[in-house]
Amino acid sequence: MLPGYEGRVAVVTGAANGLGRALAGGLAARKCNLALIDVDSSALENVAQELTGRGIAVTDHRADVGSQQDLERVAIEIEKAHGTAHLLVNNAALSASADFSTISGADFERIVRVNFLGVVHGCRVFLPFLREHAEGQILNVSSCFAWLGYPGKTAYASSKAAIRAFSESLRLELAGHGVGVSVLYPGPMHTTLVHSGISDSQERREREDRFLETRGVSPDRVACAVLDRLLANPSRILIGFDYRALDLLARLSPGLAEQAMRLTAMRARF
Repeated sequence: MLPGYEGRVAVVTGAANGLGRALAGGLAARKCNLALIDVDSSALENVAQELTGRGIAVTDHRADVGSQQDLERVAIEIEKAHGTAHLLVNNAALSASADFSTISGADFERIVRVNFLGVVHGCRVFLPFLREHAEGQILNVSSCFAWLGYPGKTAYASSKAAIRAFSESLRLELAGHGVGVSVLYPGPMHTTLVHSGISDSQERREREDRFLETRGVSPDRVACAVLDRLLANPSRILIGFDYRALDLLARLSPGLAEQAMRLTAMRARF
């Protein structure tokens, strides 16, 4: 379990935009050194430049988290630059809004490879660093779609549900090794994730983007809440009243929760 952020080294995937960028900024404000990873090297470099000069070490590394070989290469770079890592934030993800009958097999596999296997690869590659201190922490970003299905989210929901199961099992395995594992359910956020993701129609993409713009929480607000709670090594971090209510409903009455999601889908129309 991580005792604090100051002077530690955090590895953040998907750090070029959205929640990853907000988490990087929050960690920098807490004087945590940063190793930032993203496939978008140009945007990532901009983030690194913004955070440099705050009395911390910041490095940026281009990698596809869906490739274990890419992350192994980056781990060598990070070890040379920082010596080790104490916190791993597996945030990188792709969005998908497409019916199962329309999404291609290649796109479905890509979602699972980045969203789920990206988490697996990150844990496999960086876990040796975290275990050597006996005070490491892993944060894996999931979604409410890990609890309940939603039309058009077969690929995305599958990947996020897999993260949940993997993280809960890994947490138990690492409990005696000084490494904590927490799963984040951040609630809706208005970021570029949907805009740059996979969709079976532009209209569907725009409807989801408008929904998130109206209902979404600020990534900076989410990041602040997450970092305030993470040091206690909670098994789950839920952000927002809607997520807490939906989580409770899914536990107490799965049938009612399904009806709620169906009604939400009819109203949101994405």
